[in-house]
Amino acid sequence: MARYYYKKKKKKFVPKDLASLKELKIKTALMESIPEDITQLYPEARNIKRHFILHIGETNTGKTHDALEDFYNAGSGMYLAPLRLLALEIQEMSLARGINCSLTTGEEKDIRDGAKHLSCTVEKMDMSRHFDVCVIDEAQMVADSDRGWAWTEAILGVNADVVHVCMSPNAIHIVKMLIKMCGDTYTDIRHKRNSRLIVEDHDFIFPDDIRDGDALVAFSRRKVLMLATLLKKEGYKVSVIYGSLPYSVRKAEVARFLNGESRIVVCTDAIGMGVNLPIRRIIFTESKKFDGKSKRFLNMSEVKQIAGRAGRKGMYDQGYVNSIEDRDQIGELLHGRYEQITSCVIQPPRKVLDMPYSLSEIFKIWLKTIEKKCFSVADLKNRIKLAEYIEKKHGEKINKDLEYSLINIPFDENSEKLKYLWQDLVDMTADGEPVSRMWYYVDTESEDIEAMKLDDLEQLYKKMDLLNSYCNALNISEYDERIRMLKEEISERIVRELTNGEFFNKCKRCGKRLEWNHRFGMCEKCYEINKLERMRYKADKWR
Repeated sequence: MARYYYKKKKKKFVPKDLASLKELKIKTALMESIPEDITQLYPEARNIKRHFILHIGETNTGKTHDALEDFYNAGSGMYLAPLRLLALEIQEMSLARGINCSLTTGEEKDIRDGAKHLSCTVEKMDMSRHFDVCVIDEAQMVADSDRGWAWTEAILGVNADVVHVCMSPNAIHIVKMLIKMCGDTYTDIRHKRNSRLIVEDHDFIFPDDIRDGDALVAFSRRKVLMLATLLKKEGYKVSVIYGSLPYSVRKAEVARFLNGESRIVVCTDAIGMGVNLPIRRIIFTESKKFDGKSKRFLNMSEVKQIAGRAGRKGMYDQGYVNSIEDRDQIGELLHGRYEQITSCVIQPPRKVLDMPYSLSEIFKIWLKTIEKKCFSVADLKNRIKLAEYIEKKHGEKINKDLEYSLINIPFDENSEKLKYLWQDLVDMTADGEPVSRMWYYVDTESEDIEAMKLDDLEQLYKKMDLLNSYCNALNISEYDERIRMLKEEISERIVRELTNGEFFNKCKRCGKRLEWNHRFGMCEKCYEINKLERMRYKADKWR
């Protein structure tokens, strides 16, 4: 049986000072604590013979649907979702079929008595339980620098007899490599689209060329809301979908489109994963997106994932794609051939908590220790910062197990308000008062929610998600009902705001209304004034 190993760096390291000596000690301890054969980190999976069924196909080919049928019919099963919304949806569909199914995500926990089925986000995989069937969805995410480690762990470590892996064609090589590492068997199933996907050969003029069944895709929530407002002004009935919408709101918007109450969808690329709608045509309103670091052109995987939603299987014989800009380039990417993923992401296993060093130190050295062959290291920068906050401020008041749980609580780390809230929660944990002081954070009245605008409502919902995750991490149940009620109220208010609110692009300096696709945050006049002021400031600075 073939074996594949990841390699540890064996370069000679001569310490020059105490810090370097400590780094050497941590490196040595890391290499001694992790077996050469990384699959041995998952003994439960090594003790059984697993068979993998690989569902390979583009978006909208029915691969997840087919895999889920085995999950529903199994005596026990686990579904590993790429998004919490999908985990919630699969639990809901299981319950509708009379299948008792529990749920765990970073934000929610619904453990049901006697349930033999579990729907969860991939990070929440339960390796301690044995299942007859497991479904791992969107396995091409194995290469994602932030979350890919969870898919790697799922393939290497899931404790199930039959494992369905749903993925796009570019993940075939790396997934098969991982399965061979484990000594397990696999079968390929190729899924193909039943409806053709056609790139239209004419320019798309907004809003004149809008038709029923269109989905307009933008890459910011602000632009989605502006497009929806303009279409409503033109008399169109519109559903709005973007990533930060609460599940119940997103479900309501999808239902409006399914029952014909709305005819057009305006959405972000959140539609590319797990949203099955009767969409006839996908229209890219822009060809570039901000990825957290810079604004870049869409890559092939993103174009295929989004455009593939056009032409719903069983509803349309053909799906259409168009773009307001760079239509030819979008077409080339859509019909281009995938490049194979050649490496998957791993993160430090939980057993490193036994090492006599701080988490931040272990994580920093981990990034330098693993040779980047078929494995690449997860991006731990944000978790290192969170760990450093705990260690510098609270030291041994918070033990390493609890610290590990706290730094893995999911929240939007780009939001300063949420970051401060997380720090407050850590502080009160260190003070030993997590239960008595929690009421302060959930003391929001219905009147306050009613008076809020969309931005504040979404921020408050994210705050409730963070509080929910914190309570789950510390097994605090006293506030479950209060948080649930507040989230429902906020969701209902967001639905009304989306339905009745108006959102326009305005100059951030003078307030003048701008075109929806204006590329800058200011009008031309204010831009020139701002440019002149900057020049004067620089001149004054050098005097």
